[in-house]
Amino acid sequence: MSARLETEAPHGARRILLVEDSPTQALRLQILLEDEGYTVELVDSAEAALPVLNRTLPHLLIVDHHLPGMQGGDLCRLIRLHVATLSMPILMLTADETPARQREGLDSGADDFLPKSTDPAVLLLRVRQLLRHARRDDDMDVLPQTQFRQPRALLVGFESVLEYALRALLLEEGCRITAVNTATLALAHLALEPQDVILVNDQLADMDGLELCRQCRSSLGTGTALILALGGQQDLDRVHRLLGAGIDDLFDPKAPLPPLRARLRAILRRRFLEEQNRRLLADFREREGRALRLEAERNAARTRAMLADQLATVNRRLADQALITATITRNVPAALILTNGAGMATYLNPPAIGLLGAELEGASLFEKLGVTLGKGDISIPAVAESAATLERPDGQLVPVLYSITPLDGDEGPAGAVVQIIDVTERRQAEERQELLMAELSHRVKNTLATVLSIGKQTRRRHADTDSFWQSFEGRLRALSETHNLLADHFWEWVQLADVIRHEVTPYAQEPHDVRIDGPAIELRPKAALALALVFHELATNAAKYGAFSQAGGHLEVLWTLTDGEQPRIHLSWKETGGPPTTVPTTSGFGTTLIQRSLAYELQGATALRFEPDGLRCDIEFPFSEVIRRRSGG
Repeated sequence: MSARLETEAPHGARRILLVEDSPTQALRLQILLEDEGYTVELVDSAEAALPVLNRTLPHLLIVDHHLPGMQGGDLCRLIRLHVATLSMPILMLTADETPARQREGLDSGADDFLPKSTDPAVLLLRVRQLLRHARRDDDMDVLPQTQFRQPRALLVGFESVLEYALRALLLEEGCRITAVNTATLALAHLALEPQDVILVNDQLADMDGLELCRQCRSSLGTGTALILALGGQQDLDRVHRLLGAGIDDLFDPKAPLPPLRARLRAILRRRFLEEQNRRLLADFREREGRALRLEAERNAARTRAMLADQLATVNRRLADQALITATITRNVPAALILTNGAGMATYLNPPAIGLLGAELEGASLFEKLGVTLGKGDISIPAVAESAATLERPDGQLVPVLYSITPLDGDEGPAGAVVQIIDVTERRQAEERQELLMAELSHRVKNTLATVLSIGKQTRRRHADTDSFWQSFEGRLRALSETHNLLADHFWEWVQLADVIRHEVTPYAQEPHDVRIDGPAIELRPKAALALALVFHELATNAAKYGAFSQAGGHLEVLWTLTDGEQPRIHLSWKETGGPPTTVPTTSGFGTTLIQRSLAYELQGATALRFEPDGLRCDIEFPFSEVIRRRSGG
């Protein structure tokens, strides 16, 4: 425990302990000091000062040299023996102004020595000077708790005169004295309260003094000082035997007492120092143990904090990894199934649930895949890639590829990861690719035949190469544009309006010169290519001779549907705003291409009318496997 001190206070709250037995002097000094702002606690004896010092250490001790019982000098010596009060400022006051008394006071440990008749101003100046050197309160926190007490002395079997003299001597040393007449009473008292020093008369009524000392030493150990009073002359050998028996000292009751007082003072000082050393050692051990416990607690707290941080980091990483894993397993297109060592499914991701259903009983997964598990200790075979056909919960058969990766644990198979890929689209793509290759071969042959036919017919109607090439190139470009349109639609269905727009718009003077309107009709490549050549011929004719040959010309391409046993499409090409038209005397290749290609490819019919305000072309063809109404159109 550290010395108990209040928080350091300003000048007006400095604490002074005043030890003065004269009420008049005590009151005068108390008023003088309190008027200066000091806090004064007053006691009338050195013995009364000890519990005050144990409770709260003052910043300054003012003590009268002459006190009843323990003298002021003896109190100073006692205070200087304790490490907590070793440097406490002490001012000693006395009515004896002789140099010898002053030297005695300073030798006792006082820092200053003043006569009581000193001028109050000088006294206050000395007080302030001493307080400058007083310890700060926070400096005292590391010091052990003060435990001043009066030494306890026991007198056994002395006659009244000698007992009185011994009492006076012990009182001046500050002792608390108990006197008994017999050894029996002495032993009973020792059983109730231990003593610091025991003075024993060698002649007792109920027991020899030496025997009492032996019993005391046997029961008390070496902690108590035993002093035996021997009457008469004693030879040296007997003295040695007595001291060897455990008696600390001997004295002659008839001899002067000052030597005994000196020996008592030395014994009590040694006793006090031993007790203080034990307390200091215990305090040091307590502080050391507390420091070790605090250090251990700090280390444990740091370790816990570090482990908590590491655990939090690991948990965050695990959570992140779990989130990543869950995200991957939820979003991968493949079905992922985790099984235990017995082949039981323990986890299915959404694609697996969609493929196999949420309820997958036992090892039925491996049965569905055609995988045989080992008997006894379940052994799940590793499969790199294999094909199988599974049945969905709705009864649909699905072609799949699967792989199996066994998981090994410390005590055998821990399970397996099964990956299943639905290859329905892959199979469909392969089938489409085969069909596309066959279709491509067929179309290439047809295209080459068409190109050859176009070339032959164009050559027959052109005398020179330049005019032939211009017509031939335009027709090939029309064919190419339609091919591009079909390629954009993966050679599937294309819109009739898109085919017309691709062929007609490039020849118009302005985009708003063309109006294209009609129900949504979709064409297969065969029909699209046939109609593309027809509209190309009509558009190039309009650019050369018709509505597109001059500003202000317009074109309307409109179509309608006729329902019946065989629905048909009626398409009208109407030019206006161009030069007047006349019926040609001969039929050119364009006219032949329009009429024959539609009749051959689409079983359609064409009618050309050369009206004064522009060309009219009416086209009619039935629905077939290459022509259909668009869903929702």
